Amino acid sequence: MGWTRSQSVKPLGLTQQSFFMGTLLAFGMFGAMASAQLELDAQLGRSQIVSPTKDCPACDLTGAELPGVDLQGANLKEVILKQANLQAADLSQSILNLADLSQANLSDSDQSGAFLWEADLSHANLQQADLTGANLQVADLSEADLRRATLRQTDLTGARLHNADLRGADLRGAFLVGADLTGALYDTNTQLDPSLNPSDLGMVFLP
Repeated sequence: MGWTRSQSVKPLGLTQQSFFMGTLLAFGMFGAMASAQLELDAQLGRSQIVSPTKDCPACDLTGAELPGVDLQGANLKEVILKQANLQAADLSQSILNLADLSQANLSDSDQSGAFLWEADLSHANLQQADLTGANLQVADLSEADLRRATLRQTDLTGARLHNADLRGADLRGAFLVGADLTGALYDTNTQLDPSLNPSDLGMVFLP
């Protein structure tokens, strides 16, 4: 039943007024604190900054803790994720051209079909990462840990893999024209196309 004009509202007593004002004050303080926390989280590069749209081009997320985050298809062009924790993250089909992922933890991540043109992945942990079909043209993977990573059909044209660890990695079908593999480590479990000779590429065998 709705209110009618004839109904009157009894004014609040002093005790009720005090309680009501106290409640509003507390709510206002809580809201301000919550807002401040969200802003701090964003500044620190926590997950709220990439939610709900996931797009965050040119954002500075240095050192962000984002393990297992879903960034599939996100626009992260020129993003700074240096030293970030993206273990087991879903970055498939994402746009990471010119991104700074140096020293980032990308182990077990899914980067299949991602665009990483000229991205900086130097010293990154890419153990067991899935980079199938990713575009890594002229990307910097120098001294990156790519042990047991999947790089099938990956475009590594002109990429720098100097001193990268490719032991156990699968590079079958990868495009390696102009790639620098000098000093890159490989072992008996590293899979290359039969037409490629690791020694001719300057790679170093390490059991």
